[in-house]
Amino acid sequence: MSLSAVESEPKSPPKRIPLNVISYGEEEIAEVVDSLRSGNVTMGAKVRRFERAWADYIGVPQAVMTNSGSSANLIALTAMMNTLPNPRLAAGDEVITPALTWATAVFPIAQVGAVPVLVDVELGTYNLDPAAVERAITPRTRAILLVHLLGNPCEMDALQDIAARHHLAIIEDSCEAHGAEYHGRRVGGFGALATWSFFFSPHISTIEGGMIVGR
Repeated sequence: MSLSAVESEPKSPPKRIPLNVISYGEEEIAEVVDSLRSGNVTMGAKVRRFERAWADYIGVPQAVMTNSGSSANLIALTAMMNTLPNPRLAAGDEVITPALTWATAVFPIAQVGAVPVLVDVELGTYNLDPAAVERAITPRTRAILLVHLLGNPCEMDALQDIAARHHLAIIEDSCEAHGAEYHGRRVGGFGALATWSFFFSPHISTIEGGMIVGR
Protein backbone atom coordinates (compact mmCIF):
# COMPACT_ATOMS: atom_id res chain seq x y z
CA MET A 1 0.00 0.00 0.00
CA SER A 2 1.37 3.39 -0.95
CA LEU A 3 1.98 6.15 1.57
CA SER A 4 -0.59 8.35 -0.19
CA ALA A 5 -3.22 5.61 0.20
CA VAL A 6 -2.50 5.34 3.93
CA GLU A 7 -2.73 9.09 4.36
CA SER A 8 -6.07 9.18 2.56
CA GLU A 9 -7.70 6.60 4.87
CA PRO A 10 -10.20 8.18 7.28
CA LYS A 11 -8.89 8.53 10.81
CA SER A 12 -10.86 7.18 13.73
CA PRO A 13 -12.09 9.87 16.13
CA PRO A 14 -10.18 9.99 19.42
CA LYS A 15 -11.67 7.81 22.13
CA ARG A 16 -13.47 9.83 24.77
CA ILE A 17 -13.26 8.72 28.39
CA PRO A 18 -16.19 10.15 30.40
CA LEU A 19 -15.57 11.81 33.74
CA ASN A 20 -18.35 9.69 35.16
CA VAL A 21 -21.27 7.53 34.15
CA ILE A 22 -24.73 7.18 35.66
CA SER A 23 -24.38 5.02 38.75
CA TYR A 24 -27.97 4.93 39.98
CA GLY A 25 -30.71 2.49 39.10
CA GLU A 26 -34.33 1.70 39.87
CA GLU A 27 -33.71 1.32 43.61
CA GLU A 28 -32.28 4.83 43.87
CA ILE A 29 -35.05 6.26 41.68
CA ALA A 30 -37.65 4.69 43.99
CA GLU A 31 -35.91 6.31 47.00
CA VAL A 32 -36.05 9.71 45.28
CA VAL A 33 -39.78 9.32 44.60
CA ASP A 34 -40.32 8.26 48.21
CA SER A 35 -38.50 11.38 49.44
CA LEU A 36 -40.49 13.64 47.13
CA ARG A 37 -43.74 12.16 48.39
CA SER A 38 -42.66 12.51 52.02
CA GLY A 39 -41.83 16.20 51.63
CA ASN A 40 -38.42 15.69 53.31
CA VAL A 41 -36.33 16.72 50.34
CA THR A 42 -33.45 18.36 52.23
CA MET A 43 -33.27 17.28 55.87
CA GLY A 44 -35.01 14.38 57.54
CA ALA A 45 -34.67 10.83 58.80
CA LYS A 46 -32.77 9.61 55.75
CA VAL A 47 -30.13 12.32 56.14
CA ARG A 48 -29.77 11.54 59.85
CA ARG A 49 -29.28 7.85 59.08
CA PHE A 50 -26.70 8.69 56.44
CA GLU A 51 -24.79 10.98 58.83
CA ARG A 52 -24.70 8.30 61.52
CA ALA A 53 -23.71 5.57 59.07
CA TRP A 54 -20.93 7.73 57.58
CA ALA A 55 -19.51 8.63 61.00
CA ASP A 56 -19.44 4.95 61.93
CA TYR A 57 -17.86 4.04 58.58
CA ILE A 58 -15.02 6.55 59.02
CA GLY A 59 -14.68 5.85 62.74
CA VAL A 60 -15.43 9.32 64.10
CA PRO A 61 -18.00 10.54 66.65
CA GLN A 62 -20.14 12.65 64.34
CA ALA A 63 -20.85 13.68 60.77
CA VAL A 64 -22.95 16.50 59.34
CA MET A 65 -24.21 16.51 55.76
CA THR A 66 -23.86 19.66 53.68
CA ASN A 67 -24.99 20.81 50.25
CA SER A 68 -21.53 20.21 48.72
CA GLY A 69 -17.92 19.30 49.41
CA SER A 70 -16.82 22.90 48.86
CA SER A 71 -19.31 24.07 51.49
CA ALA A 72 -17.96 21.39 53.81
CA ASN A 73 -14.46 22.87 53.40
CA LEU A 74 -15.81 26.36 54.08
CA ILE A 75 -17.65 25.15 57.19
CA ALA A 76 -14.51 23.39 58.45
CA LEU A 77 -12.43 26.56 58.15
CA THR A 78 -15.19 28.73 59.61
CA ALA A 79 -15.48 26.36 62.56
CA MET A 80 -11.75 26.72 63.18
CA MET A 81 -12.21 30.49 63.38
CA ASN A 82 -15.04 30.19 65.89
CA THR A 83 -13.75 27.62 68.38
CA LEU A 84 -14.07 30.01 71.29
CA PRO A 85 -12.39 30.97 73.56
CA ASN A 86 -9.27 29.85 71.65
CA PRO A 87 -9.85 29.89 67.88
CA ARG A 88 -7.33 27.87 65.87
CA LEU A 89 -7.48 30.24 62.89
CA ALA A 90 -7.81 34.00 62.40
CA ALA A 91 -7.89 36.39 59.46
CA GLY A 92 -4.43 36.73 57.97
CA ASP A 93 -3.24 33.33 59.19
CA GLU A 94 -1.69 30.97 56.67
CA VAL A 95 -3.11 27.60 55.61
CA ILE A 96 -0.86 25.25 53.66
CA THR A 97 -2.57 23.39 50.81
CA PRO A 98 -1.30 21.58 47.69
CA ALA A 99 -0.65 23.47 44.45
CA LEU A 100 -2.15 20.55 42.51
CA THR A 101 -5.72 20.71 43.76
CA TRP A 102 -9.24 21.90 43.04
CA ALA A 103 -10.58 25.42 43.47
CA THR A 104 -12.95 24.22 46.17
CA ALA A 105 -9.98 23.57 48.47
CA VAL A 106 -8.35 26.96 47.89
CA PHE A 107 -11.24 29.42 47.67
CA PRO A 108 -12.70 28.61 51.12
CA ILE A 109 -9.35 29.53 52.71
CA ALA A 110 -9.54 32.97 51.13
CA GLN A 111 -13.26 33.26 51.91
CA VAL A 112 -12.62 33.14 55.66
CA GLY A 113 -9.85 35.74 55.37
CA ALA A 114 -6.92 33.34 55.73
CA VAL A 115 -4.03 33.09 53.28
CA PRO A 116 -3.65 29.97 51.13
CA VAL A 117 -0.03 28.88 50.83
CA LEU A 118 0.38 26.59 47.82
CA VAL A 119 3.14 24.00 48.14
CA ASP A 120 4.49 21.42 45.74
CA VAL A 121 3.45 17.78 45.46
CA GLU A 122 5.37 14.53 45.06
CA LEU A 123 5.63 13.25 41.49
CA GLY A 124 4.90 9.67 42.52
CA THR A 125 1.57 10.42 44.21
CA TYR A 126 0.62 14.02 43.29
CA ASN A 127 -0.07 14.54 46.99
CA LEU A 128 1.51 17.06 49.35
CA ASP A 129 5.27 16.72 49.65
CA PRO A 130 5.96 16.66 53.42
CA ALA A 131 9.40 18.23 52.93
CA ALA A 132 7.83 21.10 50.96
CA VAL A 133 5.24 21.54 53.70
CA GLU A 134 7.95 21.89 56.34
CA ARG A 135 9.82 24.48 54.25
CA ALA A 136 6.64 26.53 53.80
CA ILE A 137 5.86 26.89 57.52
CA THR A 138 6.15 30.42 58.93
CA PRO A 139 5.15 32.01 62.25
CA ARG A 140 1.72 32.71 60.68
CA THR A 141 1.02 29.10 59.67
CA ARG A 142 -1.90 27.62 61.56
CA ALA A 143 -3.22 24.70 59.54
CA ILE A 144 -2.69 22.21 56.72
CA LEU A 145 -5.61 21.61 54.38
CA LEU A 146 -4.41 18.49 52.61
CA VAL A 147 -6.11 16.77 49.66
CA HIS A 148 -6.19 13.01 49.21
CA LEU A 149 -5.99 13.36 45.43
CA LEU A 150 -7.88 10.92 43.20
CA GLY A 151 -8.34 8.40 46.00
CA ASN A 152 -4.64 8.34 46.84
CA PRO A 153 -4.00 8.92 50.57
CA CYS A 154 -1.43 11.48 51.65
CA GLU A 155 1.59 10.48 53.76
CA MET A 156 -0.27 10.94 57.00
CA ASP A 157 2.52 9.77 59.33
CA ALA A 158 4.89 12.45 58.05
CA LEU A 159 2.23 15.18 57.88
CA GLN A 160 0.91 14.40 61.36
CA ASP A 161 4.46 14.55 62.73
CA ILE A 162 4.99 17.97 61.12
CA ALA A 163 1.64 19.22 62.42
CA ALA A 164 2.38 18.04 65.95
CA ARG A 165 5.85 19.62 66.06
CA HIS A 166 4.56 22.97 64.76
CA HIS A 167 1.19 22.91 66.55
CA LEU A 168 -0.82 22.95 63.33
CA ALA A 169 -4.35 21.69 62.73
CA ILE A 170 -5.01 19.25 59.90
CA ILE A 171 -8.11 19.34 57.70
CA GLU A 172 -8.48 16.39 55.33
CA ASP A 173 -10.14 17.14 52.00
CA SER A 174 -11.27 13.59 51.21
CA CYS A 175 -13.70 14.64 48.48
CA GLU A 176 -12.06 12.24 46.00
CA ALA A 177 -11.14 9.50 48.45
CA HIS A 178 -14.28 7.78 49.72
CA GLY A 179 -13.19 4.58 51.44
CA ALA A 180 -9.46 5.02 50.78
CA GLU A 181 -7.22 3.72 53.55
CA TYR A 182 -3.84 4.62 54.95
CA HIS A 183 -2.19 1.77 56.88
CA GLY A 184 -5.56 0.10 57.32
CA ARG A 185 -7.33 3.23 58.56
CA ARG A 186 -9.85 5.16 56.45
CA VAL A 187 -8.87 8.65 55.41
CA GLY A 188 -10.92 11.33 57.11
CA GLY A 189 -10.20 9.94 60.54
CA PHE A 190 -6.78 11.55 61.00
CA GLY A 191 -7.38 15.30 61.01
CA ALA A 192 -9.28 17.53 63.38
CA LEU A 193 -11.88 17.85 60.60
CA ALA A 194 -12.44 16.10 57.29
CA THR A 195 -14.69 16.66 54.29
CA TRP A 196 -16.22 14.71 51.40
CA SER A 197 -18.17 15.47 48.26
CA PHE A 198 -21.15 13.44 47.08
CA PHE A 199 -21.47 15.32 43.80
CA PHE A 200 -22.48 13.42 40.66
CA SER A 201 -18.89 12.54 39.65
CA PRO A 202 -17.55 10.87 42.85
CA HIS A 203 -18.05 7.14 43.10
CA ILE A 204 -20.45 7.57 46.03
CA SER A 205 -22.98 10.17 44.97
CA THR A 206 -26.14 11.83 46.20
CA ILE A 207 -26.11 13.91 42.97
CA GLU A 208 -25.37 17.01 45.07
CA GLY A 209 -24.10 17.01 48.64
CA GLY A 210 -21.14 16.80 50.97
CA MET A 211 -20.15 15.76 54.46
CA ILE A 212 -18.00 17.12 57.27
CA VAL A 213 -16.79 15.04 60.21
CA GLY A 214 -14.98 15.91 63.40
CA ARG A 215 -13.13 14.00 66.09
